[in-house]
Amino acid sequence: MTYTIELLNMVKAKYDLASDYQLSKKLGVSTSRVSNWMKEKSSMDWDMAFQVADLLGMDDQKVVYGLLEDKYENPRLINVLSEGRTA
Repeated sequence: MTYTIELLNMVKAKYDLASDYQLSKKLGVSTSRVSNWMKEKSSMDWDMAFQVADLLGMDDQKVVYGLLEDKYENPRLINVLSEGRTA
């Protein structure tokens, strides 16, 4: 599961949303956009990520680090980012 999906599921759980349709309405995006995120065809953009962080009361930095792994597949980059998290 990607971090994007994890975030979306957290919003669904927090706001007791039973469907991706309800989630799309909560986030103000189309159902196809939510579907693409859930099917791992794309990851959410940064503006949406920060909106989700606000809805969940999460630290922006945690969201950024989590989504970077969804957005970039370069193992070296991921290692550097992971090391930066603990530094």
